[in-house]
Parts: sequence; structure tokens; C-alpha cells
Amino acid sequence: MMALGEGPSFHVGTSSEAGFFRHIHWSDQPDVTLFDTGSLPMVAMRHHRTIAHGKVELVADAPEADDWDALIVNRNGSGSFGIDFCGSHKSLALHRDLCCFIPAGADSRMQFDAQAGSFVLYMRPGLIASLLESEGKGKGADALAPIVGRHLPRVAHLLGLIESELRRPSLGSRLMIDGLLRAIAGLLVSNDALPSAEPAERIYLSPPKLKRVIDFIEANLQESIGLDDLARAAGLSANHFLRVFKLATGETPYHFLRARRLERARQLLSDNAMPLAELALECGFANQAHFTAAFSREVGISPGRYRRAVRA
Repeated sequence: MMALGEGPSFHVGTSSEAGFFRHIHWSDQPDVTLFDTGSLPMVAMRHHRTIAHGKVELVADAPEADDWDALIVNRNGSGSFGIDFCGSHKSLALHRDLCCFIPAGADSRMQFDAQAGSFVLYMRPGLIASLLESEGKGKGADALAPIVGRHLPRVAHLLGLIESELRRPSLGSRLMIDGLLRAIAGLLVSNDALPSAEPAERIYLSPPKLKRVIDFIEANLQESIGLDDLARAAGLSANHFLRVFKLATGETPYHFLRARRLERARQLLSDNAMPLAELALECGFANQAHFTAAFSREVGISPGRYRRAVRA
């Protein structure tokens, strides 16, 4: 068996917390990309295909102390999909949006066609439970069970949005991914395990609370801002904060933060000759490449061209 990470077709980003990969074994060489997930408590991987003919076998046997939860969605490929999990075998047709959730410490063995591709989130154990508990849904977290091959198009769609954001980071990537992870967490538990949400009209984001949130954003534009950070500034749960912030401003927190970072970037590009690498850090980006890609997508020209244009 070949361990994940061996061979020239494994392209590693900057994610460093993936020691459990040594417990994932492939029968043939995988063509895989790891994404840079920054400070997020997860590792994201795109499996493009496997360099083999016919069927591929993947075995995951990490001890629980070293393992992370795995959420997998099939992106391409057909044929059959087999999985041995917790002493039982399941075989079904492989199709797009087929999902599996494998909790940490649960050994599994999968068989699929070499041309099949998937997107995988490896999450720190307890992440989903903590997201649910922060919304007062702790009992729902207890009901979270393994998912062994189910068609979950809504979960697949949200995972696709996370993959797109990791491929092309925007001016508020962490905030967007935070929200997407919370939505996924809610979908991974049964509806009857979740209490009904408190109506948004019963919660009001007062002007002083809104000012605290905006002041926090302005003071921390260069930092990695998450949904919990903003909700804490408002004194609300993250789920309630999402609703009332949009009611108060007409924008989601993600779009508001993105607009503020874009304005900060334009100001810095116009007012001083700060090197782009430093400017990227001031706008909350880990590196210049991510900043350049996000700014160019928003404005239509690169930061360097924008600076030359406004100073002409």
C-alpha cells in the first residue's frame, strides 16, 4: 500500500497539521492537492484521480488520538463505490454529490474507480460539535452519526463553495468559510434533533452593539476575523448575529468585511509606497499572491496597476 504523500503527483500547499495522513494508505498513487487553510481548524484536500487502472483501494486506520473527522464528497467518476466501516460492508453506485462522514478513530476501507475524484475536509475532532453548541444545539451534536454514502446535494454544494474559496481566497475568506462550516454542521445532524431557531424579529442589534462590531472590524482588518469574533463583539450567538447584522446593515458580515478590506487596500495603494507584501498583511492576507488575486478579481486590475493608475 502507498501512503498518502508519496510520489510526484502529490502537490502540498502550506497546510502543516496533517500528521494523520501517514495512516491513510492507497493501493496506487493518488493525484492530490492540499489547500492552504490558514488558521482554520481543518485540512482541505482535492483528490483529482488515482494513477492506476481499474479499482483503487484506500485504507484509513489512524488511532483516535491522531485522527481527525473526515467529510468526503464525490466530485467526478462513476461505477461502484464500496466501503467497509465498523464491521459492515456497503456497496452502491458512485455518483456526484455522494457524501461520507467518517468520525475520528473509525477505521474504514474504500474501493472506487481510478478516475473518481473527491473533495475532502479533515476537521479537528469536536469542531462540528462546538459549532452546534455555540448555537445552543449541543444535543444535536450528540446525534451526529457516521454517514456511509448518502446523496446530500446541499452539503455537497456548501463544500463546493468552500473549495472555490480556498482555490481563490477573497477579502473575507475565513468569515465566509466559518459561515459555510456552520451551515454544513447543521445539515449533518437530524432536523428533529435541533431546537427551532429563535425568530430574528425577537433579537435586535442595537446601534451601540453595531458600532462595537464595526469598530472591531476596523481595528482588526489585518487579522484573521471569524464569525465567532464578530458575534462575541455583539454579545450574540453566531447564528443570531448573522441574521440581525444583515437586518441592520443590509449586508452579510462577509460582504461588509470584504468591502472594508477593499477600501483599506485602495487607500494604502493610493497614499503610500508600502511594498505589496506588507500591504497584503495589512489587509488580512497571509501572502502577496492571495492579496493580488483577490484584489484583481474585485477591481479588475492588479494592485500594482491600480497604484500606478491613481498616481498618474
